[in-house]
Amino acid sequence: MTHKFEASAASVPWEPIAQAPGTSRATVPTDRGREPYRLAKWKAEPGTYVRPDGMTWSESFVVYKGRGRLRTQGETVDLSPGVVIDVRKGVPYVLEIFETLEKVAVVTLET
Repeated sequence: MTHKFEASAASVPWEPIAQAPGTSRATVPTDRGREPYRLAKWKAEPGTYVRPDGMTWSESFVVYKGRGRLRTQGETVDLSPGVVIDVRKGVPYVLEIFETLEKVAVVTLET
């Protein structure tokens, strides 16, 4: 079954993340109601961001601006516009941002 929805990340204002200086996020509203998924956008200034315990959610994202590198469990991926990444819940990672990076993600809240 498919579900068509319309959403625009461009019109959603950025919200700074207090626990991670230099980063911002925004939940992109959709007409999907209470689903275990959500759309979000994320932005980070140059720097190194470490998540030793990973995230409490899984996410698939596409980079649309900037450059960086994601290191996770022996794998390294260079990030640039057009790169699509899947990061599973609880997987530790290090994210190095070389040029302010922006991405749009599908976040899986429940697995």
